[in-house]
Amino acid sequence: MISSFQNEQPDRQMKFQRTSAKEALVLMGLAIGVGMVSALSAVALNLLVHGSIPILRQWQGQWWMIFIPAIGAASAAWYVRGWLKDDLGHGVPELIRAATFGGGALRRDMIWSRLVGSFLTVASGGSSGLEGPIATSGAAIGSTTASVMGLHERRRVLLLGYGVAGAIAAIFNAPLTGMVFALEVILREWSAFSILPTIVAAVSATQFSRMIMGNQIAFPHEVFAFGTLDLMACVLLGAATGLLSVLLARSLTFWEGVFGKMPFKPWVTAGVGGLLVGVLGLYMPLVLHDGYEAIQGFLGTATEMSLWLVALFILLKFLSVNFTLASGGVGGVFAPSLVLGSALGYGYGRLLKIALPGMGWASHSAYALVGMAGMVAGVMHAPLTGMFLVLEITGGYRLILPLMITAVLAMLTSYFFEAGSVYTRGLIKRGTMASRGSDLHLLHTMVPRELLDKENVVLHEGMLLGEFVEVFKEAKRNVFPVVEKSSHRWLGVVYLDDIRPYLFDQSLYGLMTMGEIMHMDLPMIDASEPVPTAVQKFEASGAWSLPVVEEGKFLGMMSKSTLFDRYRRELIVHTE
Repeated sequence: MISSFQNEQPDRQMKFQRTSAKEALVLMGLAIGVGMVSALSAVALNLLVHGSIPILRQWQGQWWMIFIPAIGAASAAWYVRGWLKDDLGHGVPELIRAATFGGGALRRDMIWSRLVGSFLTVASGGSSGLEGPIATSGAAIGSTTASVMGLHERRRVLLLGYGVAGAIAAIFNAPLTGMVFALEVILREWSAFSILPTIVAAVSATQFSRMIMGNQIAFPHEVFAFGTLDLMACVLLGAATGLLSVLLARSLTFWEGVFGKMPFKPWVTAGVGGLLVGVLGLYMPLVLHDGYEAIQGFLGTATEMSLWLVALFILLKFLSVNFTLASGGVGGVFAPSLVLGSALGYGYGRLLKIALPGMGWASHSAYALVGMAGMVAGVMHAPLTGMFLVLEITGGYRLILPLMITAVLAMLTSYFFEAGSVYTRGLIKRGTMASRGSDLHLLHTMVPRELLDKENVVLHEGMLLGEFVEVFKEAKRNVFPVVEKSSHRWLGVVYLDDIRPYLFDQSLYGLMTMGEIMHMDLPMIDASEPVPTAVQKFEASGAWSLPVVEEGKFLGMMSKSTLFDRYRRELIVHTE
């Protein structure tokens, strides 16, 4: 018998390896297709937006230009939230939620909705980025492809990640950044089936983008050298970018509350935010649009900006980003993070030379590069994304050490004040944030309706003890729910231990009712609430079984044994 089993093992292992290899090849092929389509959407949006900006700049400085960002933001909000009924915020948090708990399912119209919305917002002057909407479009392309092909949830999540990788890689001409962003921020896992096809998607998208737009880095610069003193100075720069990241996240929450209280339609509120951005842009045009022109200025060495002008730019850009995104404009925080980080790094470099002259500091433009990585790492809690992004979009590979120091310290500083990134803070607040395969993630994959005990003997409040005895003969449990006879509304529960002393006193059979001995202090589990909340109710009450209700109507009992058994089976599935 043992010999037979040993002979079968190589065959089973070979079959498993062939199946895995075949699946990997299929995923690789899908990754190429998803990456190229995502690249097409990214390139199209990039060309449209940056082709429209020079047209509007012909009238720059005219007083009536303050209304252009308002019209753009209002149009975007009307189209996305009014016409398409899409109220999912900036998009990236929804991608994280879909990848973690939603089985990778996204609305099909998200392929184009955010592209149109971000075009209207950013091209008209809104101070936000294109990268978040582009990532959302790529993710929706991957999700839709998986759904059309009938792939199960796990593969749909992976294709969602491939789409994100392709979109980010194409917009930045940075395949490593696309791969790392998808794995570090969206999928948050590093397995063979996630890493290898994601690389393929990022590479195919990048090459497709290069065929259309050419192989150019986004921000050319001179070669910078960092000495030991500069590396030590990066410690403080990392902390500074981390603090600015926290301030940006908290200010977005504050302004979302301010705009949310306005008694207007969403598109009117977005228009108000756009009008405020237009006023700021009339005074300082550099704060408008995605801000890449400002980054070019901070990385240039021909002219130098004074410290007070840099500080003013940071303040106005900071406000314009908040006004755009918090009011309902469509866009992302990727580009604003780069712009603010470059400005802060530039100002920090200038300050070092003024405060400590003659120390041989690196150029303030070099600090602008490093500040970009720190800000991205702090805002997104993604230090790898911050480092690889700056390396690829600038070609500054000599800066790896200062980038590592600044990005890590920015991340740690931000994490000290905020448990989540600008993408995940809302998910954490709602309790819908967990790492894949963790206890919380596994519990969130379940729903109370699936955990109801199969056998439920239901009692009524007026049922006599004698009637219960007949029911008890067929029962296999010691917990009996009590409901209202007509409406089936939950009333309480009867425990066998409470009723046992009366079972042999036949004089009580026609006198005692279930309503006299039932317990009414058990917490109820709503059918729509997440299972982790139900677990908390089990712990707080100390009960072994709790009722599951929907609008007060009793559906069944959920026991710890059923919950733990389902958890064990889910754990096996995710492990495999």
